[in-house]
Amino acid sequence: MTAPQPNPAMNESADVVTPLYCANHPDTETYLRCNKCGKPICLKCAVLTEVGYRCKECIRQQQNVFYNAATTDNLIAFAVATGITLIAWPLVAWLFRLTGFFGWILAVLIGSGAGASLAQIIRKSVGRRRGRYIRHFTLAGIIVGLILSGLLTSLIFSSFLSFFSLGGLLFLILVIATAYQTLR
Repeated sequence: MTAPQPNPAMNESADVVTPLYCANHPDTETYLRCNKCGKPICLKCAVLTEVGYRCKECIRQQQNVFYNAATTDNLIAFAVATGITLIAWPLVAWLFRLTGFFGWILAVLIGSGAGASLAQIIRKSVGRRRGRYIRHFTLAGIIVGLILSGLLTSLIFSSFLSFFSLGGLLFLILVIATAYQTLR
């Protein structure tokens, strides 16, 4: 039988434990370590998992298994979101200008469905691959498509303010929120 090895965090006396310092915050004392890599972490850096506390780097490394998108998938998501918004927003804005007050009800009823449909179109266009930043590029594409369609319609109809209505903005917020969450 071999003698037990001394714990490096323990002093000569078994009752006194010397504190460690967080790897990310060198001024913060801690007694906590990542249960995967063993790095000392403070409570700001610790993420509670089912098996214990882990550092954010180990969590990110573990989550990378789920993301298989290529860099070009982000650009595809941006282009698809821009194109769909560029074509659909003038029609949606016109519809909400026609409906008046009932546009609010219509926006609530179909806004989330339109966002989910947009997310599914984008997901199919990137080959059902998942990426960490696809939702951000989709959001940017929606905003760029909205601005471009606003500029195009203002050039054609010489009126930019009639392009927006409160029902249309509610619809837009629901579309963006739903597409963003669906592409997580």
